[in-house]
Amino acid sequence: MSDTNLNQNTSEDQNVPAAAPEANGAASVPEGAGVEGEPKQKTFTRRSVLAMAGCGVAGLVVGGVLASWGVTSASIASGRIELRTTPTKMIVTDRARCSGCQRCEMSCTLKNDGRVQQSIARVRVWPNYNFGANVGGTDGSFKNCQFTVEHCKQCADPACANYCPVHAIHSDEKTGARVVDPKTCIGCGMCHMACPWNMPVVDTKTGVSTKCVSCGRCAEQCPNGAIKFIDWEDIAQKVIDQGIVRTTTIVSA
Repeated sequence: MSDTNLNQNTSEDQNVPAAAPEANGAASVPEGAGVEGEPKQKTFTRRSVLAMAGCGVAGLVVGGVLASWGVTSASIASGRIELRTTPTKMIVTDRARCSGCQRCEMSCTLKNDGRVQQSIARVRVWPNYNFGANVGGTDGSFKNCQFTVEHCKQCADPACANYCPVHAIHSDEKTGARVVDPKTCIGCGMCHMACPWNMPVVDTKTGVSTKCVSCGRCAEQCPNGAIKFIDWEDIAQKVIDQGIVRTTTIVSA
């Protein structure tokens, strides 16, 4: 997968200057950067971690920073791993770990809608369960039993928000996820039609579009670890542990 694809949801990071790691492979770590015995920095975001590393998300992959979560250049190129980011989380889905149990869908709607209704889940396995993405494909229960985990991409330029006629979709100030304001949404379904993956779905019971809020319940309830919500703080610690730190930016990061 190209660097462009890896970074399509990291537009705010495109202004981060690329730089090679320090020659000695290490850098002094300031107070609050996560050293044992010292208080951790309160907030690590996508922007601060990439500034600390001096590279984009693709650089973290190539540099092996994300390997402990199964994210490597080879796993992405094979289609096994899909990687998306928000300002506070990195979302990783692993098709090789998905057993097709659909517990993610059930737990999603149980938490966010108060009932189990997989057709309005913000994460989906069931649409491609039998035949994969298409009848002629090799995935699904009738072929190789590899299942496609679809979830909101949290796009940097979200079509769902752009085509909403009442501007009901906005970025949550705390998480950075694109969310629906239920008081503003009129249930027209334009977000569903505009999304290339048709992820938002209007709940016919409430008349409001369902939209992923990056709550992480799907990951918590997945028995196989096929979905991971990784805090940027944990990624920052990997950057520090591996010595991939720009001394010119670590203090501000």
